[in-house]
Amino acid sequence: MNLIQRTAVAAIVGLALAGAATAATASTPAFPAYTGPPSKTNPAVKPAQVYYSGDGSEFFAGKKIGSKAGKLHWTVWNGTEGLGTGYDWINNCTPDCAQGKFSLYPVTLKVYRPEKESKYFIFTRLTVTYTHKKFGPKKTFTWKVSYANKNFQLG
Repeated sequence: MNLIQRTAVAAIVGLALAGAATAATASTPAFPAYTGPPSKTNPAVKPAQVYYSGDGSEFFAGKKIGSKAGKLHWTVWNGTEGLGTGYDWINNCTPDCAQGKFSLYPVTLKVYRPEKESKYFIFTRLTVTYTHKKFGPKKTFTWKVSYANKNFQLG
């Protein structure tokens, strides 16, 4: 299985879009979501990082700052869409994920199609485009995002 397939499978199997710690402690959704009275013009959260693997070995974030991941850069954020740039951080897990090394691949992110799920309006689509030449001209994936029981899911 190549890197792109592994990334797509990991994302489909277990997406924790805003990170396990943030999602576990937040009283409202932590991925592109809306709080307050449901409104398509009330955006509340621009995620700094988007985790899509259950163990944190693969996620979207900004450039490396020291030994840490930076924040995603959102250029557009409104009631209909969000457009951002960053990197797909992928751990090689060698010899294991705790000691592995991360490789960064530039991506553009687009969130769109806000819909009411539970008591919140959330963006229900996430499109990721890999812009690095290693992935060919452009490799793009779009996933459906849903929210239920205080968890975001992809599929």
